[in-house]
Amino acid sequence: MATKKQWKDGEERREPGAAKMTRSRSQLATAYAPGSVFTFEGGLGACLSLPDQSQNPHRAEISRETSDQIHLRLREIWQSWFSRAMQAGTPDHPPLAGQCLDSQLLRDGIYREQPSSKFELVDPKAMCYVPAPLDFVCNTCGRFRKFDSVDEASRHLDELKKTNCDSRDQMQRGNCRWRQLDVIFVHWSGHWEAPTPGRWEWNVQEQRLGRPSPSCPICQSRKFYLIDKSPRIGEWVFECEEGHKQGDSWLQNDPETTQMLGDESTRRPPRWRRMEPISYRAAPAFYPHSEQLIVFSADQYDLLELLQADNESRLAGFIAELYGLGERPPSDSEIVEMLRRAGHTEKVAPYENAAAMLSWPGIAGVAAAEEQVKSVLRGIVSGWKEVPGLVPVEHEAPAWLSAQILRRREYGSRYDPFVLAVEHEALSRNTIRATRPVDGRSPFVRFTHLDKDLAPRNQGELEVQEQRTVQLLGALGIEDMGLVREFDLCRFTHGYTRMSTEPWIEKSDQQTLTLPVRLNLFQALGNDKIPIYVVNQKNEAFYVRLSPTKVYEWLRAVEVEDLPEWDPSDSAKLGAILLESSAPFGKFFADLNRGPANAYRYVYTLLHTYAHGLIKSIAEFSGLDVGSLGEYIFPADLAFVVYRNGTTMDLGNLSALWRNYNNTFLEHLLAPRTLLCGAGSLCDTSGGACPSCIVIPETSCVAANRLLSRSVLRGGPAPREHLQEDGLIIPGYIDMASGAELD
Repeated sequence: MATKKQWKDGEERREPGAAKMTRSRSQLATAYAPGSVFTFEGGLGACLSLPDQSQNPHRAEISRETSDQIHLRLREIWQSWFSRAMQAGTPDHPPLAGQCLDSQLLRDGIYREQPSSKFELVDPKAMCYVPAPLDFVCNTCGRFRKFDSVDEASRHLDELKKTNCDSRDQMQRGNCRWRQLDVIFVHWSGHWEAPTPGRWEWNVQEQRLGRPSPSCPICQSRKFYLIDKSPRIGEWVFECEEGHKQGDSWLQNDPETTQMLGDESTRRPPRWRRMEPISYRAAPAFYPHSEQLIVFSADQYDLLELLQADNESRLAGFIAELYGLGERPPSDSEIVEMLRRAGHTEKVAPYENAAAMLSWPGIAGVAAAEEQVKSVLRGIVSGWKEVPGLVPVEHEAPAWLSAQILRRREYGSRYDPFVLAVEHEALSRNTIRATRPVDGRSPFVRFTHLDKDLAPRNQGELEVQEQRTVQLLGALGIEDMGLVREFDLCRFTHGYTRMSTEPWIEKSDQQTLTLPVRLNLFQALGNDKIPIYVVNQKNEAFYVRLSPTKVYEWLRAVEVEDLPEWDPSDSAKLGAILLESSAPFGKFFADLNRGPANAYRYVYTLLHTYAHGLIKSIAEFSGLDVGSLGEYIFPADLAFVVYRNGTTMDLGNLSALWRNYNNTFLEHLLAPRTLLCGAGSLCDTSGGACPSCIVIPETSCVAANRLLSRSVLRGGPAPREHLQEDGLIIPGYIDMASGAELD
């Protein structure tokens, strides 16, 4: 198989026989995605990952609905990234569109939606690789050799043999010990370069990009040595055979940024295009960008349409109805008309007959008789209203809800409370509210109503266990908790950045510059389509929903400033209050600044911290590693899901956990020692979250370990995001929910 690769001279060449690697699909879609520079086990030999160049790649086996979800999410992600990155720079030196987003997503200097046919949703079963960078240094004398392709390297490898040594040090000739240079130059444009003498510069006279000269500008020698004695990579330097070198530091310019800026490159601070030397083993060399979403079933296309562009009014109406906002009960005459149109003539007939009596002689004009008939009519209407779903109640979206929905782009799809509300409804329809079988395995098993598979064999034991579970869940402030048999989740990787995971990066020399980071798409497949790597999984999960009443009482105790009066009997749910108080903290937490106590932010912190506590406890009881678990948070529904994350066969660790430990597991969650931290007061006074307690690997955390604090569960100093006077102590949610000590 031949592999295309774009080389630094702009020419596209065919590399013969790029090998394929064997890794898990999750690894191939992230750590080994195209553009990654990596080493195999043992650290010997660096390679560059390339996409599969076959004409028929492994297409992801997903439904049309899931495909539409992915493309819809991608448009939001790319638009959000472009908007954020364009805010970098300075008024005198604003960023160019091409410095912010891959040029294939741009037209006329702005982001443009691309047709879905331009992309291929790929199952990451195959990924290729080639050796790179092809730079070699002799450990004995520092002699440097560079090759531009694998083919060139294979043809000239004999020149590295000891018998062909041409070292300038006669005493060291023949003692060659060559190694692949483990340093590359990287730029936030996403471009990387193997080290080479000379620099990329812009030729103003010829209006073109000037390549690094392969020879010394003083003596024209083409033999170079790498002086790498300094422990700081930036102080390494190339020296020609005659001892000439360009300065005392190792500098390189990004050719793509230099080409893009043109004449402007000489007028901007050098930092705009200066690359940085780093080890290719370092994380900044490659950051894959992945997202996840809950899969919608084929009969939930109505939910998917709510999230599409120009459907803001429909989404507002859906949210208003879901959370009981703007309720406008229909009049009696409107109810009669609704029922008549719906074909309920048998229900309408008694009402119409009674209404006709108001015009009868002896009733008309007689107050007592009219009141008696009207009482009958009110009774009929009341009976209709008591039948679930018979009389629809109209909801009008309040002005604040419409305004919040118009700000959705500022949230970032992963933290958009409206997207999460729609996804929670999809999960509820598919699983949480799904009809359970009389016998066997249910799609969702509440721990207070076990199915045959999870229940003890003895009926007496079952009753005792469920009664204790109800008591423990109440003490934990949990209204609903159970096992999801198959949590249908889709993860997809759509591009990569280097040097930063956020749309801008700060660099300081004489001044601090905020520079745009470009989000790059992957190199095209053999069919010339751009790959989006998709991994589906259906693994077990724990679903948890907190008690709205207890959450509200806790928020009042915390004294959040934007919490209005609320009664659980009100038609509006607590989630409506949270949506009104929500404010975007940005997909990359750029807007997460310290501020007054906010209801939405505190609830997110509560759910997020609770999820981390559950993850740690699951890892302790199930044998699963913390890194093999993931989380999904639904703030407006006071719910979260902790799921096993992986594409290998699910061995039922979570169901086995409940079957074996059940209430012992809940008692562990309730025990105060579960959330103690080995760092003691140092952690308590620094936000209440550290690797010794509730911080987990960022590959498992949905929010980059932000908005976390043990204090929200067990009391203590307010979270770091809460702007308050020093020493403010907040109550813990579990402490308040548990009340008196359990027997």
